Amino acid sequence: MIGVLTDSSCNLPREIIEELGIEIVPLYVQIGTETYEEFDITTTELCRKMREGILPQTSQPPPGKFEEIFKKMAKQFKSIIAILITSKHSGTYNSAQVARAMLPELDIEVVDSLSIATGTGFLAEAAARAARKGKAKDEILSLIHWLRDRINIVATVSTLKYLHASGRVGAIKTMMASLLDVKPILSMKEGEVVVIGQTRTRSRSLEQIVSHTVKVAERLGKVDLSVLHADCHEEALMLKEELSKKVRPNRIFLAEITSVIAVHGGPGLIGVVYSPAITTLV
Repeated sequence: MIGVLTDSSCNLPREIIEELGIEIVPLYVQIGTETYEEFDITTTELCRKMREGILPQTSQPPPGKFEEIFKKMAKQFKSIIAILITSKHSGTYNSAQVARAMLPELDIEVVDSLSIATGTGFLAEAAARAARKGKAKDEILSLIHWLRDRINIVATVSTLKYLHASGRVGAIKTMMASLLDVKPILSMKEGEVVVIGQTRTRSRSLEQIVSHTVKVAERLGKVDLSVLHADCHEEALMLKEELSKKVRPNRIFLAEITSVIAVHGGPGLIGVVYSPAITTLV
């Protein structure tokens, strides 16, 4: 059997994680001298602290944590596939690779999702569903790589200052957005957050997210969508309702984005992760 591991930023619904037996390694949020495992601090609480002027930090699991989990999984599974947050914005992938090298006797594959949040989560779900159906490791890895090229995110933030503070976008883009008071439209390219557009107002940026997602759905066919937000639930609910009508997705989820991602996007982060419909593929 093949076991699947992902990290706590994956934003998969708890029921899917439990149904498929996906193992989770925690990422960490640091606020002052306190360090929290990601699930131990809510995004709402984190955003409140950020609005008060506190700038939290994040950190990846140490190799020893991966080693511990890999050893535990090896008691149940012949092979392990770890699918993790993009290596361009986190050291999690590298930490897992170090642990893998410490356990040469185990069959472990470490995959860079080149994505964040449910972009990583959808890959882990697909791998776990394929493993449940008895697919071979090479088949599962091929599926992951095929999906990885088709999964992405479109999002906006209230301000680029948090992304800039964490080194996720350049200083020039941050300065220009601040001077022009524009709302950036963000996506991922080769594992990095990129600015793909800008609007003058928040409402217009949400319209851009909808129109972008509609175009993607026309290209991909049946899709799964994940609407994510950092303490802006009402806007996210409206976004979900609009996408449900215009896209008619296979599945659509709504959730607060995990606290590790919220640290970098800040309060007001809102977006949509899209993927070919997982349950129709495996």
